[in-house]
Amino acid sequence: MGRGKVELKRIENPTNRQVSFSKRRNGILKKAFELSILCDAEVGLLIFSPSGKAYQFASHDMDGTAARHYAGEDLSSLGMKDLKQLERQMRIGLERIRSKMRRVISEQINLLKSRVSF
Repeated sequence: MGRGKVELKRIENPTNRQVSFSKRRNGILKKAFELSILCDAEVGLLIFSPSGKAYQFASHDMDGTAARHYAGEDLSSLGMKDLKQLERQMRIGLERIRSKMRRVISEQINLLKSRVSF
């Protein structure tokens, strides 16, 4: 006898939602591990809980793999569609970085102005 289908909707009860998150998180982490072993794949998985806690799995050096990918060293296997998507992601990331830099600089300027006016 198989399992019944689960309707995909938000679980309203916070306790049940947390239990479901924990079980599913453990299941997907196990699947990521199995995929990395069985298929000799580089797998990187990052999960954020509803409270913001991060859980991660990396079959290899995740930072190194991601850095190589985003630095353009692993582009040989990517098609045009993937290259355009990567370019778009990089533009978005660059805009976020520039926006954050503008905010930080503005805050520093305001802090310095407030120190000078005292």
